[in-house]
Amino acid sequence: MTASTPEELLDLVAAEPNASPSIFLADDSLAAWFYDHLSLREVRSAFERDPDPDECKKWRLSGLEWKNQVEMAIIALSAADRSLQTISG
Repeated sequence: MTASTPEELLDLVAAEPNASPSIFLADDSLAAWFYDHLSLREVRSAFERDPDPDECKKWRLSGLEWKNQVEMAIIALSAADRSLQTISG
């Protein structure tokens, strides 16, 4: 099951904390692209700025949808980071 909102993603990650959070992101989503190609720091930086018009056009997203995708990438990357910290403990 893939999440379509940040809230859904939080619920899925909480329900399955041992699963890779990337499985809850649609493969063809901007959130998944960010997850695969950017660091958590870079995605957080993107969240702090206005929606990127070129990315909105490329991914066919409104500004609000873009912001939600960035937030979902932050949630997934943060969950993955927490999992790595638990493993390396």
